[in-house]
This record gives sequence, structure tokens and C-alpha cells, in this order.
Amino acid sequence: MRSRLRLFLPLLLTLSLCILLWLGLGNNPYSQDEATLGRTLPAWQSDNLLDGRRIQTASLKGEPFVLNVWASWCVNCRAEHPLLSELAGTVPLYGLNYRDKGDAARAWLIQAGNPYRAVLADPEGKLALELGVYGTPETYLFAADGALLARHTGELTNEIWQRQFAPLLAQARADVLARETRP
Repeated sequence: MRSRLRLFLPLLLTLSLCILLWLGLGNNPYSQDEATLGRTLPAWQSDNLLDGRRIQTASLKGEPFVLNVWASWCVNCRAEHPLLSELAGTVPLYGLNYRDKGDAARAWLIQAGNPYRAVLADPEGKLALELGVYGTPETYLFAADGALLARHTGELTNEIWQRQFAPLLAQARADVLARETRP
């Protein structure tokens, strides 16, 4: 009996470890966290990285908008920057500069162009923590009332924008228009 246990114990331990690893692979940090959808933008204030004025997240509300979490040291942030520059003319786009040095971030925006209406400085990552940010880049679409409609972790591509964000943005704009035209 004991010899059988010695034979099967390593097999059982290996099998248990494999099952745990397999389950862990199912946790994809790049998938949307469904639990956060519908939550509202946290009430917060920060300095605008561009001009030093105070910005309150409540002031971003009123129309659907995009919040892009980025940093000057982030390679994927640099890769998605041309797309953000294209989108800037079609949707209110705000930046959240995450755990970055202000001078480096401003220099990057001067070099690459600034697609943002305003950039909230978050050098310690406090707002990012409240948002549930995994890392940079990360892009959020909020409704006019500040409710989270979509979230993408990783580089934003045109394909992802068209598939995941554009339909929700169109619906959010239609909702605003419907509210404005009600008697």
C-alpha cells in the first residue's frame, strides 16, 4: 500500500500543478473586466499636465469621451499614438499620464503631437488604481454620464477601435441626442 502511494503521489502532485497552471492561463489581463463595465468614473482631481490647471474628472462628463492611460516610456503607447491622433478629431479624447515624469511626457507630446484635450497627471498611479488599470496603454470609453462602456488593455488598433469602441460610441451619442430632443 505504501509503495503504491509513493508511486502515485508524484503523479498526483504533478497533475494538480498542471490543473492549477491551466486554470491560471484562463485569466487574461487583456480581456475586458466585465465587473467594471457600467461603473462610473471615479471623482478625482489632478493637474493638467499641459497647462497646470486643476481638472476634475466630473468636468469630463457631458458627452461620451475616451480616456487613454499612457506614459512616455511605454513602447505600445508610442505605437498607438498615430491612431489616437486620428481619433482626436472624432471623439473627445483625454489622457491619463501614468507614473511618468511630467517633463518627459510633455516632451513626448511636443515631439509626437498632442491628441488630447487635456492630460491628467497621475505620477503616483492613484487614479489609475481607482480605475483598475493593469498597465499602459489602456483605453476606456465613457458615456456622457461617466459610466464605463468599454475598456481595452494593450495597444489600441483600428480593428479594436472599430469592433469594440465605435459601435458603443455611436450608441452613446444617439442616447445623448435622444435625451436632448425629448420634450
